[in-house]
Amino acid sequence: MRDDLDFDEDFSYSDFDDEEDDDLGITFEEDLYLMIREKLRDTVQEFKAQYPMLKKLENAISNFKVNAKNTDDSKFYPLAAKLLSEHIKPLTAESEEIEEIYNNLQTDIARFKNQRAHGHEGEFYLS
Repeated sequence: MRDDLDFDEDFSYSDFDDEEDDDLGITFEEDLYLMIREKLRDTVQEFKAQYPMLKKLENAISNFKVNAKNTDDSKFYPLAAKLLSEHIKPLTAESEEIEEIYNNLQTDIARFKNQRAHGHEGEFYLS
């Protein structure tokens, strides 16, 4: 009978899958997309009183819907992020703040292609 816990044997890092969080059943793509949506929501909530044009961005985000049935997560969430980006791009012409948020958003969207890329962290696109 074993009395001691051997960390290297019992908790091998090779058991963890970088692509999917087994505890929550969330893929990298879903997690990234949800993070993008959360950053957008938090940024709008934080700054909309100071920058009234962000109310248009808030409205555009809340009205955004994507329907891609029979698509797995690895394709659906990158597509949803791209469509969300295209959905809010016209607002960039109306406000420098929205343009900055849009540009910062593009940094996170690039992570769908390169998971190890560093996402955007900044003051006008909250992390």
